[in-house]
Amino acid sequence: MKLIIILLLALFPLFSSASNHYALVFENNTILLVLYLKCSPCDLNCANIQYQLFNKETESVISGAAKPVTTG
Repeated sequence: MKLIIILLLALFPLFSSASNHYALVFENNTILLVLYLKCSPCDLNCANIQYQLFNKETESVISGAAKPVTTG
């Protein structure tokens, strides 16, 4: 239940902000990863990506800036 509340509070600014902000959510049994993009989700070279990683087992949260990685 705590995880759902934290997630909703984390996503609230995205719903009330400008239209060029996106959130991508990835989830499995143990983690929930939320990527906040301030550019198009199709832009692989987006320089402004923030992430939040929620560990469901320990109920811990890690957040920070992410770097785009391209493969050649």
